[in-house]
Amino acid sequence: ALGKSKSPKAFEILFQLMEKPSMKSQSRIAALNGLRELGDPRGFEIAMKALSDTQLPRWRLATSNWDYRVFAAQLIASLGKSEEVFPIIFKRFKNSLNENDIDGIFNNIVLINTLAHPKGQEAYDLVKEKYKNNTTIMSAITAFEEQFKSSIQK
Repeated sequence: ALGKSKSPKAFEILFQLMEKPSMKSQSRIAALNGLRELGDPRGFEIAMKALSDTQLPRWRLATSNWDYRVFAAQLIASLGKSEEVFPIIFKRFKNSLNENDIDGIFNNIVLINTLAHPKGQEAYDLVKEKYKNNTTIMSAITAFEEQFKSSIQK
């Protein structure tokens, strides 16, 4: 709601909210959502810092996503800056792929889909080649790839 207000005071409040301690980083997620709604280009640096963070805990549940990095990627994509951060995510993806870190692979696939950058197709090509004989992974990656293709067409 604060971001939707488009108030000139909103940025500073949302900036401060980023560091407010909360359960499952709810304050950080709310701040990133507010900054996305605000549309202020200064939000890019904040989102970039959140997306680059690998230390703060993230939670993933079957029915919801508490990974604040996804919300940072949404903010970055809304500002039209996916090109600038895609290499960071793609590098993480390749590291996960090389380490056979399935959770890391799919977490980075979610970020790639969120950024909706056409270069993301390379990630799908790599994972499909590596796991071409694993029907479970192939089924999941096919579903994610359909979402990716849909997102880059928008």
